[in-house]
Amino acid sequence: MSRVLVEMKDVTVAFKKGANILENISLEVREGELISLIGPNGAGKSTLLKAMIGLVVPNNGVVKRFTDNVFYVPQSKDLDGSFPMSVREFATLYGQKGFENYLKEMGVLEKIDERIGSLSGGEYQRVIMAIALSRKAELLLLDEPTSGIDIIGEQTFYRLITDIHLKYGISMIVVSHNIHMVMQNTNKVMCLAHGGCHVGKPTHIKSNAAFKDVFGDHLIPYIHEHEHTA
Repeated sequence: MSRVLVEMKDVTVAFKKGANILENISLEVREGELISLIGPNGAGKSTLLKAMIGLVVPNNGVVKRFTDNVFYVPQSKDLDGSFPMSVREFATLYGQKGFENYLKEMGVLEKIDERIGSLSGGEYQRVIMAIALSRKAELLLLDEPTSGIDIIGEQTFYRLITDIHLKYGISMIVVSHNIHMVMQNTNKVMCLAHGGCHVGKPTHIKSNAAFKDVFGDHLIPYIHEHEHTA
């Protein structure tokens, strides 16, 4: 059995006096997993990621982290376009020696002398992935990395994520709205709906009432040709 990196037990998060964003969430993230996090708008996907790394403190429940080597990449709309540091300076500050090799692998080496705040959301995420790889990160959290990218770019990015996962064994959680892309590229799915979280393999989704409640009976799960396990 692979090592647990993050464990959440009965986690509830509520903002102000409104309804709970997350309610009694219990899950594990294990070493070597490639996970898609899906759910309707407002389901709490970003909140779940932030709770995992301590940016959001639960009202109830416990979050245990068994690694400090975690990288969180926010949605591109959260980036500060005025940030003056260059990609090289940014990677030197946060990365490790040899980060240039990973920038090349991510396809953004030519951006090394550009201002980090001028990058597109996809380019910024690739830079963070390069830094995470240079630091031998154990867990990478990507919050809607393909937002604003066309379908061809989205397919290319998911292939990159899959290749990086297979090559380096880094655990990833990827927030996505493209259900069919999720079926094709990940081996575990977390679905947030109505405050709760339901976890399973893509091949099991159609028979899961919680998934069907959110996405309908028309969803046909994609079966991996080489389904890998953690």
